[in-house]
Amino acid sequence: MKNLSIAAAIFVLATTWINSVVAATATGTLGINAVIGVGCQVNNGTSSGSINFGNLSFGNIFAIGSQNIDSQTTGAGNGGILMECSTGTAFTITLDNGQHFANGTRSMVNATNNAILLNYTLYQNAARTIPWTAASPLTATSTGIATTYEVYGRIPGGQSGITAGTYNDTVQVVITW
Repeated sequence: MKNLSIAAAIFVLATTWINSVVAATATGTLGINAVIGVGCQVNNGTSSGSINFGNLSFGNIFAIGSQNIDSQTTGAGNGGILMECSTGTAFTITLDNGQHFANGTRSMVNATNNAILLNYTLYQNAARTIPWTAASPLTATSTGIATTYEVYGRIPGGQSGITAGTYNDTVQVVITW
């Protein structure tokens, strides 16, 4: 009987020890955090440094008569400015007056004769009613949705003395938030 009681005690102790090893519970905490700052990502790149916004090309023109010649950028990476900012972030997109600004007008210069200037204007909207100048930047507040801002251009008709050739200008884009 004594052996039976010892065997029963060993069985109870072994079962309790096995059950306590198998059926354990541990608890703890896991910290989760994020910091959303006021900021923007421009053209899917970093928020600083130099970015190539592409080109606004008027294409091949054979005559400048009285008609206007219009063009526009075509999406981020091709001249459009893609802004992705945290919600509520106010930002400003400024286009300077270009390298050949004179008498209140942006101009492209003839690549072989820099005395010949082809005037043009940049706009913030497709209707070409809101000029985009150094003095009138585009201002907006982000809704948190990525938005592309196209640049709309116009070569006004009625310009004289424009000879055949390639005409160029470079406009500096400055974005602040």
